[in-house]
Amino acid sequence: MSINRILLAESVNKLFGHLGVTLSEDSIDALEAYYDAVIEANKEFNLTSITAKDEFVVKHLIDSIAGVGFIPKDASLIDVGSGGGFPSFPIAAVREDVSVTALDSTAKKMNFVGSTARFLGVKNLTTVSGRAEECKDLFSKFDVVTARAVSALPVLLEICSPLIKVGGLMLAYKTDESELENAKNALDKLKIAHKHTFEFNLPTGDRRAILVFEKMAPTPNGYPRQYGQIKKRPL
Repeated sequence: MSINRILLAESVNKLFGHLGVTLSEDSIDALEAYYDAVIEANKEFNLTSITAKDEFVVKHLIDSIAGVGFIPKDASLIDVGSGGGFPSFPIAAVREDVSVTALDSTAKKMNFVGSTARFLGVKNLTTVSGRAEECKDLFSKFDVVTARAVSALPVLLEICSPLIKVGGLMLAYKTDESELENAKNALDKLKIAHKHTFEFNLPTGDRRAILVFEKMAPTPNGYPRQYGQIKKRPL
């Protein structure tokens, strides 16, 4: 099944070209093949409710690629709550220099993402099955952490920030920056600073934003808490 390659390429160039983001033919081939794989696997278990070609291109591929321009060269990146591979797979396909780890608590999804990446020759993507706040061996290992459609920002910050090195970045995929007001306490306690917000509209007109944060100091002792506590009493 062929996706709308022109829609993908032209939209990425229009929206993110000024950030230095470009799509090679190889990366478009990989993204197209990934769409086919997701649609086929979706018949057996739920990876996404978005299956129409153009909607998939816009809401999964273009949306995922939005953060690519903020990732430093040769960075190590972990995508928390990666699910069906978004944004981890598109980032890996577009940025071969970035070492991408997809992390999700559902092993079946991570097995799919990992095996599909290997089959398609996307060698810079690996997967881990687990919960971010419990993967202590991954703490302070990454230059960048991404999270898309995972949870409210105060919860997200506590889950994700321990994974980043000091000076590293967190890219939160959101609709806008309205959650920042409720995240001030979390930012202060976790030693995270909001650096920039990149706002744009998808080709459908839907609003989107990439919230860019920097880890200013080591994660304080006592964080992250257990997930039940994080959800029940967000910072």
